Amino acid sequence: MIKVFIAARRVAPRLEGVRAGLIALLAWTWLGTAPAPALAQQAPAKPAETNPQEPGKPAEGDAAAEDDETQPVVDPSASHKASSLEIYKDPNAEPLLDPKKFPEIRAQRIPSPQEIDQVKLMAANPVATVDVNAITNVVNGMIAQMTNTRNIQAVVDPASEQNANVTRAIQVATQNLLEPIFTSRNAKNVQFQNQFNKVLLQKLPPVFKHHLVPRIQAMIVLAQSANPDALKVLLDEIKSPNQTVWVKLWAFRGITNIKLLANRLSASQESEAAKTISDQLAKNKDWPWWVQHRALEALTALRQGFLPTSPRTADMAAVAFQYLTDEALRPEVRAEAALALGSMQVTSAVPKYNVEIAAYATAQLAATLVERIVDGFSENRTRSQQLTTLLVGPVLQAFEGQAGVRDSGFLNSPVLANKAEVQKYVDAMKPSAKACAALIGAPSGQIEALTADLKTKVAEFKAFLAKATPAEASLFPGGPSYAAPAAEAAPPQAAAAPSAEAGGNRREP
Repeated sequence: MIKVFIAARRVAPRLEGVRAGLIALLAWTWLGTAPAPALAQQAPAKPAETNPQEPGKPAEGDAAAEDDETQPVVDPSASHKASSLEIYKDPNAEPLLDPKKFPEIRAQRIPSPQEIDQVKLMAANPVATVDVNAITNVVNGMIAQMTNTRNIQAVVDPASEQNANVTRAIQVATQNLLEPIFTSRNAKNVQFQNQFNKVLLQKLPPVFKHHLVPRIQAMIVLAQSANPDALKVLLDEIKSPNQTVWVKLWAFRGITNIKLLANRLSASQESEAAKTISDQLAKNKDWPWWVQHRALEALTALRQGFLPTSPRTADMAAVAFQYLTDEALRPEVRAEAALALGSMQVTSAVPKYNVEIAAYATAQLAATLVERIVDGFSENRTRSQQLTTLLVGPVLQAFEGQAGVRDSGFLNSPVLANKAEVQKYVDAMKPSAKACAALIGAPSGQIEALTADLKTKVAEFKAFLAKATPAEASLFPGGPSYAAPAAEAAPPQAAAAPSAEAGGNRREP
């Protein structure tokens, strides 16, 4: 088993089954409150026959997947069904598993505990003198620990190492680099941050060509530094065809952190970063879904929908729209694509940009989520809770925007000609969203009635969408288009949203 370490309460990537050739699954952070499904690299002894796009839902043809109407309502608290294990084998990680193939990056000396503590105290005190030599010695020493062959082997094969200090060496080294980052940020110690980030940016890039474990650890540290000067390094690793997706995963998070924590990128830098990310998303539909999610998360933060030099192609918006409308993708990915699309600052420079079709596609995603919530609730309440979080989180935010983010959300788009054409989708969605929230938090005695109520509401929601198809299906002239599901498509016509009595008012669900 390989563990990839990070400080407490931070994202902790984890790799298992490396000796069997099953590579590198990282745990990751949810934007909402729903718990993440269990991720594991090693396959169970008897693989579960589940739908890979929907853990907890039987695969097509499974004898257990019977018509809901013929099954009694079951109290989900009695089953506590866990999420399916998910396996992804990265071919780029295969050559990176043997510690003996990589030379150690040695330091002239390993810093003492006192020297490490000195740097941590320096980070916490904005009026302390910043000792660049001390910082450099500590960074060099921690990189030496992270790339030490014995330390890596102890992570790859813990049973082979009896010394507890050796088995924990990489974890401790990572923590010793992360702690000054978080401490100086909390203390608003800008002088220390600048010097520490400068040394990290100088020393960490060679580690990105090392063994699988230290290269991921190094990218975690660089990503958490939120250093705008590291943008080029992050983009280079994202573009590299030979880099493992687990390094790219953290490079995406690094770009998000730069935007949200530092916010010192120029407009051209943001556009370049967004274009690079969207290009990689377009080329890599086979990435594991949590990597796609991180990439779309970065697009959400950057908010760039088109390049100023080529507005007619609206490259970034087009890719986000394609991810939103791809029904083969995970709901988490599609929901983040909707949020990214709703967050993008698209102006009249993009000719005939069609906000309504983006909103309609998002409403169709909402209907799909509601169906899965009610259909899978009895079998897997946890998964239904996760899907409800997507519905009332990123999907609703795609319409209404994020607090404090100007002009975010379809309803607030400066190129939206008629706000009512988007508001009707929100009004139609809210009764179902409210019913989902009620079902998720319901005691067992109310489940049957609330399930029946939710089925009625989602049927009304889908019927409304069938009558509310936008006249134009393309996002922009020559761009990607979206058609309603075949069974629900209907000629464009006026349609009334479900009534406020059913929960279809303007209040939050």
